Amino acid sequence: MNILSRLLALFGLFLLSACAPNVTEAPTPDYTRVYDLHISGGTIVDGSGKPSYQGDILVSGDLITFIGTVDASKIDAARTIEATGRIVSPGFIDAHAHGDPLLESNDFLRNFLRQGTTTVVLGQDGDSPAKLPDDSDADLPSFGDWIDQVGQYGTGPNIATLVGHGTIRELSGAGASDTVTAAQQAKMEQLITEAMNAGAYGLNSGLEYVPGRYANAAELAGLAKAVGSRDGLISSHIRSEDDDLVQASVQELIDQAQYARVNITHIKVVYGKTRAQGEAVLKQIRDARAKGMIVTADVYPYLASFGNMSFLYPEWAKREGEFIAAAANRREEFEEFLRAKIIKRNGPGAILVSSGPYSGKTLREVSDITGERPEALIIDFGYRGPRTAHFIMTKTTQDVFITAPDISISSDGSPTMRHPRSFGSFPKVIEEYVVRDKTMSIEFAINKMSGLTAKTFGIQTRGLLKQGYGADILVIDLDNVKAGTSWNDIYAQPSGFDYVIVNGKITDTSVKSKSPVFGRVLLKHKAD
Repeated sequence: MNILSRLLALFGLFLLSACAPNVTEAPTPDYTRVYDLHISGGTIVDGSGKPSYQGDILVSGDLITFIGTVDASKIDAARTIEATGRIVSPGFIDAHAHGDPLLESNDFLRNFLRQGTTTVVLGQDGDSPAKLPDDSDADLPSFGDWIDQVGQYGTGPNIATLVGHGTIRELSGAGASDTVTAAQQAKMEQLITEAMNAGAYGLNSGLEYVPGRYANAAELAGLAKAVGSRDGLISSHIRSEDDDLVQASVQELIDQAQYARVNITHIKVVYGKTRAQGEAVLKQIRDARAKGMIVTADVYPYLASFGNMSFLYPEWAKREGEFIAAAANRREEFEEFLRAKIIKRNGPGAILVSSGPYSGKTLREVSDITGERPEALIIDFGYRGPRTAHFIMTKTTQDVFITAPDISISSDGSPTMRHPRSFGSFPKVIEEYVVRDKTMSIEFAINKMSGLTAKTFGIQTRGLLKQGYGADILVIDLDNVKAGTSWNDIYAQPSGFDYVIVNGKITDTSVKSKSPVFGRVLLKHKAD
């Protein structure tokens, strides 16, 4: 063979080598050990958004130790779940949840477990997870103390926490002041740093509420710098979600993104009627990302918000003293304002009273019962009034966010809130968008409810089915996933979650169960 022939032969061998597939042996489990849990033959949707596949999961203690194909005859496991024909996914992560597991009435937050949520993010709308009692001047427990208390008492789902802007504003002495002093600003920044050192994932703000609504750009920038210095996140109920103000409010949060990661929580366009309105806000978020900022959002899959009557008050009656003075001295003007506001919010039939003696009745129905005008009722209810649901969104607009690949899912629910979102948000996404309407694949939906949320908040070792990650796992009967709950039967329970596994333990999710719970507080900057 001449030199040219040899060179051509060698080049051919090089091409074959270069083009050959990179074949590696599939991983195999350690058949010599005893595993705590074997989930066999399920369709694995790993939370990343990648295509699903058939496989097995092995769990030891609170960790996933193997994912792949196993020889069942060789596996020694304390418990085996036969998952053939079922979806196996990471437990869901609720980006915006309310409740305190230390309160007996909250039943260890089991309402979240029943809808497949194994981690909740608490501390929302300006509040820290543990709040001062309304009738007490006692100091708020330190963030670290609260974490210790939860560890001793127990929780159903895992908990990731944010510290509340409204709470630290109160503790700084600023309260509902129009501005803060330099000393008060420094105190707030100190409290943020202390909370993040104790394990908080960042700050939450409620800029539509008292006292958060009185924060100016300088105050918010200072807080954002404190959060960003610890690689934290700011998750904000923005200043206004109304269709004519929402983009300016989103921009206010984007301005803080030059200092820290930011998240628009329960994103919505109040009074939105068109798809274009949602797309304009989504474009605003994506444009900020294109400039190098980290801007995210979450959304719940219902069309009614929930809160007290303060959304209806004029600016000059937002604080309690202002409300009392307006009711006494500007009653006619106050009623006139409320009358117009009620009409704008789709009328008194679109406001559902959800606490107190008229719970379950619309403001229109209460007006008919009492003979009082709706606007007069609102004033007579008193400053905070009853809790209310407001039907102020449309599916056309909100589906832009619900079906977007870069918007995570939340509930904005609590164990005691009379709103279907408290009990059915995550199964509703699967039931309606995956199974019924087929506008999402199951891989797409589960990513929005797990892996994407973990990435947004920086929650390590959760949100994915991955070796070495925490064993928060769901076994789902896809065809039988139902939200259950509705406005006619709010406390009905969801279905389709055959097994809810938290930290490697199969959990009894039934109401007021006497069985143990296995959640824990997850701490940023520490191993989960």
